[in-house]
Amino acid sequence: MVIALLGLALLAFTAMLATAQEADKEETKEAAGHEYVGAEKCAKVCHKAQYTAWLETQHAKTFDVLSDEEKAKPECGGACHITGKLADGTVLEGAQCEACHGPGKDYKSPKIMSKSKWKGDPETYKKMAVDAGLIYPTAETCAGCHKEEGNPNFKPLDFEKSKGTVHPAGE
Repeated sequence: MVIALLGLALLAFTAMLATAQEADKEETKEAAGHEYVGAEKCAKVCHKAQYTAWLETQHAKTFDVLSDEEKAKPECGGACHITGKLADGTVLEGAQCEACHGPGKDYKSPKIMSKSKWKGDPETYKKMAVDAGLIYPTAETCAGCHKEEGNPNFKPLDFEKSKGTVHPAGE
């Protein structure tokens, strides 16, 4: 009897896990349908200097500062400590490029990201990139994580003064 109950419990757990994995696949896409690629891909494509500088920041380490208990809590592991998930389910730990700039699969192409490849004025380029999912961070973008609520280490953020501290500007 006990073995039968354990078997049923295991079967129910397996079914719940499969459902959760399917839900996780759906979470890899932003509401607009853009998928994450991960900071390493950004570095490979064009942004090695930005990636190298980011690795030394607190943004790169936001997941590491959580305790194991906090890592298991959805409210702690959300967008402030985990950027998202790749299509294969790989978790993007830390506040990676796409946490601030949006999932990059659709805007990472050289046609969009390389100013030497686009024709026209800067506003046309910017619109093309934004249409493909690129976010140009604002104070409001940062305030999504840099808020007092639920943050025991809260320090007010001065957006203007913080520009350039996550990574150097550049293409």
